[in-house]
Amino acid sequence: MIFKDLAKHFTENFEEYKPMLQEHIDFKFFERMATQGDDDVKELLSVTILARFGDSKKLLQTAYKYMGAETRKASDEIEKFWGRY
Repeated sequence: MIFKDLAKHFTENFEEYKPMLQEHIDFKFFERMATQGDDDVKELLSVTILARFGDSKKLLQTAYKYMGAETRKASDEIEKFWGRY
């Protein structure tokens, strides 16, 4: 077993943690879109994903816990734009 595969091995043995790992991976992907994506990728993130979080205050509060700095910044800008902030 090697370190980089530890999470995979852990969730194979403890299935109940698999959804939490997936959530963590998915929100890291959003942060990569926000920091490494070109302008089109960043716009896609904002319009199709982040803007939807604000439709539900509860969902948005949950999502904030998993956002990186740039994703949170983009989300805040969207919420201000829609007047929901």
